[in-house]
Amino acid sequence: MRVLHLLKSTNYSGAENVVLTIMSLFPEAEMIYASPDGPIREVVEARGQKFYPLENTSVGAVRRAIRDLKPNLIHAHDFSMATCAAWAAGKTPVVAHFHNNPLWLKKVCPQSVALALSLPRIRNVISVSNSIEAEYIFRGLLKQKNTVVGNVVNCADVWQKAQETCNCAQVDLVFLGRMTDPKCPLLFCQIVQRLREKWPQITARMIGDGELTPQVKNYIQEHELEHNIELVGFQSNPYPYLNAGKIMVMPSAWEGFGLAAVEGMCLGKPVVCSGVGGLADIVDETCGAVCKTIDEYCSAILKLLQDENAYCRCSANAVGKSMQYTDMQRYTVAIKSIYAVSYTHLRAHET
Repeated sequence: MRVLHLLKSTNYSGAENVVLTIMSLFPEAEMIYASPDGPIREVVEARGQKFYPLENTSVGAVRRAIRDLKPNLIHAHDFSMATCAAWAAGKTPVVAHFHNNPLWLKKVCPQSVALALSLPRIRNVISVSNSIEAEYIFRGLLKQKNTVVGNVVNCADVWQKAQETCNCAQVDLVFLGRMTDPKCPLLFCQIVQRLREKWPQITARMIGDGELTPQVKNYIQEHELEHNIELVGFQSNPYPYLNAGKIMVMPSAWEGFGLAAVEGMCLGKPVVCSGVGGLADIVDETCGAVCKTIDEYCSAILKLLQDENAYCRCSANAVGKSMQYTDMQRYTVAIKSIYAVSYTHLRAHET
């Protein structure tokens, strides 16, 4: 059984982590990770997995990958690669895996229409939270094929990796994610700037890279936040940097599941977030806070920084709640059953 995983990103983040987890759960199958070449290649190969460099993210490039690799099943991650795979796959069954819920899902636009036209060519769909189906403008088409499978986190692995040395100082706040519009890194900077007015010694760390990195750097310089915000860029192992912080802040504009939140909670970090998408199911007042405005973020963060008892309660609750997302066996069975439905020869292969 050969499964081709298709992704468009060249960096390592939440969705890429999910894919590598899935690949590790099926040692009996040949799993191949395909995306444009970039930093992700080193991460994939370090995990002992096969990497295939896509020329680009066009239908033609995906078709050439399918011709070269001859997969039995295509597992396409994110909306654009699912659309490409739908039109490139021919008779090879396609499983689409949606990891987020971008704003265009809610309206009639080229992206939502392209997905609607592609869905009849896709065998099955996996969504990481109920919010994805609920928000899709053509949800009736998606509902016919959709199965919600929440992400799973290997907390023991996160904890082990967090013990590695990173030579980084302890900070109050941590941002972990791509420097892109969906993750709102500039909003994080604004929150830190506002906090500095009431807590001048506030310190923060931003882990990640992306197209907004130059704007983030400019904002930090223009508002003289160099002593408050540390940028460490992309880290193949971000967990030591995350662990050296007290509170995780996720001001995302949208999230499919919120994997980084669960990883932070595994390490006992209260999560202060926007509550969009799957975050609403993960974070509540017992393990952090859900906020809508900068003032709400600042109020929640200051409470945790100033009240040690409140912080300790949230930290302990965060660890406890993260355990809800660690059932690797349940996750494996769910993915395997979807593969089996999508490719009827899978059970025969396993026996």
